[in-house]
Amino acid sequence: MTTKKSENRQMQTNDDEISLKDLILKIIEIWKYLLSKWVVIVIVGLLSASLGLVYSIFKTPEYEAKLSFSVIEKGSSGSGLSALAGQFGFNVGNSSEGVFSGNNMIELLRSRNLIERTLLSEVDVNKKRCRLIDYYRELNPPDKDDEISGTISFPLGLDRTNFSRKQDSLLYVLEQEITVDKLSIDKRKKDVDIINITFLNKDELFAKLFTEMLIGIVSEFYIQTKTKNTKINLSMMEARADTVRREYEKALIDQAKYSDENMSPSRQIVRVEQQKIQTTIQLTGSTYAELTKNIEILKLDLAQQTPLVQVIDTPIMPLEKQRLGKIKGIILGGFLGGFLTVAWLLFVYFYKLIMFTD
Repeated sequence: MTTKKSENRQMQTNDDEISLKDLILKIIEIWKYLLSKWVVIVIVGLLSASLGLVYSIFKTPEYEAKLSFSVIEKGSSGSGLSALAGQFGFNVGNSSEGVFSGNNMIELLRSRNLIERTLLSEVDVNKKRCRLIDYYRELNPPDKDDEISGTISFPLGLDRTNFSRKQDSLLYVLEQEITVDKLSIDKRKKDVDIINITFLNKDELFAKLFTEMLIGIVSEFYIQTKTKNTKINLSMMEARADTVRREYEKALIDQAKYSDENMSPSRQIVRVEQQKIQTTIQLTGSTYAELTKNIEILKLDLAQQTPLVQVIDTPIMPLEKQRLGKIKGIILGGFLGGFLTVAWLLFVYFYKLIMFTD
């Protein structure tokens, strides 16, 4: 029994050695095959290198706009908001929690909504007021065959909600054309809360304007969202204070009128009416004073909740040019051409091996 097991192991070892041997021989055979085609590989590689050189010469350089910023979050004690909630029943939840509970500025900078707002923002170019997207279209006019998009415009003053279907479609196409593979957003370091924006475009001024407008739009949206609840409650509190103040002033006027019309205070009915007006004055006066105090508390809470988007570095003209160097174009072109040639030769080799081998 032991002898049979030993023989089986020996046969398995021999089969493994034969398979490994065949593999090495096959690799050597393929290598010789490729060496036999070295002329083809070299010729194609040289042609590809030449194409890479031509591409590097005629490729339009792109300008790189860089901007870095940091978000400084401010805490809120919440004591004033809690007191107001107990007294007036307003919703004063902490708006810093929820959708912006983490560092989502990077995702905001990539959002379609805010990028579209950036493209639709108004800028001054060559002493002319226009939308940023219209300036881009001037730099990149549509093809002559594309008559439809050439007639579509984004006039100043037209609200985004009133855009037509064609305007929406063109805006989406241009947004993808401008930002895909051109807009890069990342952190400078994982442990440092500094975010970098890098944007590439063929026009230097457009690259600078787009980057600056984007951080402005995103900052405004971020701050408004973080402080939305507090601003709503502050507005409600101010409106209520105005109402109480008007009631207080009206009560003072009523008291003066009633005193003038009823000069004899000996009548009991006069004393009752005067007491009622005086009570109204006292109630509205104390309520207005309390509201005024709480408004100031809300303003302090709003100041504490408002984050600060601190821009550190901004794009300054002239911007850095990003272009494919001649040597790099030659190397990349030659490598790509040689790689594709080798891949094709291997495909032909294995195809013949499979199809014409019994």
